[in-house]
Amino acid sequence: MIEIKAPVRVRFAPSPTGYLHIGGVRTALFNWLFARHYGGQFILRIEDTDEKRFVAGADDDIMASLRWVGITWDEGPDNGGPHAPYVQSQRSDQGIYKTYFDQLLAAGQAYMSFTTEAELAQMRVDAEAKGLKSFRFRGAERDWPLERQRELAATGKPYTIRLKTPLEGATRFHDLVRGANEIVVQHDQLQDIVLIKASGMPVYHFAHLIDDHLMGITHVLRAEEWVPSTPYHVLLYKILDWELPVFAHLPVILRQDGKGKLSKRKDDVATNRFWERGYLHEAMANYLALQGWSYDDKTEIMTLDELVERFTIDRVQASGARWNPDKLRDMNGLYIRKLPAGEVAERMLPFLAKAGLVADPPTDDELTYVHTLTPLVHERLEELGQAPELLDFFFKELRPGADGYDPALLIPKKLDAAQTLVMLRAVHGALNAQTDWSVGALEVSLRALSEQLAVKVGPLFGAVRVAVSGRTVAPPLFEMLAALGRERSLSRVAVAAAALE
Repeated sequence: MIEIKAPVRVRFAPSPTGYLHIGGVRTALFNWLFARHYGGQFILRIEDTDEKRFVAGADDDIMASLRWVGITWDEGPDNGGPHAPYVQSQRSDQGIYKTYFDQLLAAGQAYMSFTTEAELAQMRVDAEAKGLKSFRFRGAERDWPLERQRELAATGKPYTIRLKTPLEGATRFHDLVRGANEIVVQHDQLQDIVLIKASGMPVYHFAHLIDDHLMGITHVLRAEEWVPSTPYHVLLYKILDWELPVFAHLPVILRQDGKGKLSKRKDDVATNRFWERGYLHEAMANYLALQGWSYDDKTEIMTLDELVERFTIDRVQASGARWNPDKLRDMNGLYIRKLPAGEVAERMLPFLAKAGLVADPPTDDELTYVHTLTPLVHERLEELGQAPELLDFFFKELRPGADGYDPALLIPKKLDAAQTLVMLRAVHGALNAQTDWSVGALEVSLRALSEQLAVKVGPLFGAVRVAVSGRTVAPPLFEMLAALGRERSLSRVAVAAAALE
């Protein structure tokens, strides 16, 4: 097992460029589990230096998404901490980053680059025309004296600040997920990356590193897409003479077919979509923990407390994890079935209210009725959002015809409309004579009717099921009749019979 020295401090630092991707929640969860397992701190930091892609309100969605899964933070934008503020644009406004890029410029480790975007694009075109497989930018200004750079900047010509990447040698670093071997990158494979944009805003490569150092981050657990950028970060740490954090690059989450990683553009992976559809936060946390990590080869169902106790970085795999929405849905259904029926009823209420089936908040009668109905669908729910569709006929008027169900559904196989009409009239008579409206009594009555009519229970019960629900597939018949009540059940059977006349 890999030795982890406590106390640890980790962070999740998303960009507010849209709804939080479920893969981002997985990264946050691994950081949170790591911190909690080793008794350390988990920090939330908003990295909003990408002004062009910034989406208003995205930071609120990030925090709501994390809280939904059960992730809390010890320091962050909303609860503060000793290293506030925890939003990069605010830190930039305070001049936190300027100190360090001034230091790099003065030491000749960075330079002002006056190459425009148009010129840079042309350089790439020219390099491609020459058959170069990749274009690595090295600005002419890297060899200019700082005074000359400042003189040109003083004329008002826009510039960026770039890292003066070494031309020779190599950078080495370790990765907890990728084993004991060093990752070695030759400097001639690197380029002079931008540290400060022309707007004066620092880029991720520069700002996150300064923040990690100032906030005492000991371990950086992030997506593996950052592996190619890590040599630049290591270089900066060494130039600034700071202690390196320990890196662990987490495996990507692949699409269900294994072809490429989950994508905001191609896949339904916004975290808020899952709570809108009625996924339980317990199930989501459990499933996400298994996206690139496992406890053993058989244990899958684990509570958050169990995940905290068992999570170690040596069990994180290097290969990509494959997203399986079917397995997630099955797991969610399992978690729903584990809940007491009363709790399922409470968790269904917002979905029923959104569908207009109950008031928000529900009346006492509505609340009682929902608790009565819940056992009828408890075993069938895979998403709480299915509840309105499964239960709406209990709340709405039901009629056969153009604005309701197809009367043809009433007619069982091998029977015709006339035969079905006889059955439904007999059912109405039997139920009308029923004084005991309990589940058991209703079953006894209709089974006796089946023998009296000399018809099988399947066709008889099927016709009644459609008559009272409008569906061929519905909750158990006798429980459904008991929940609908005598008056509504009789009315629906009568209306169904009339439709066949």
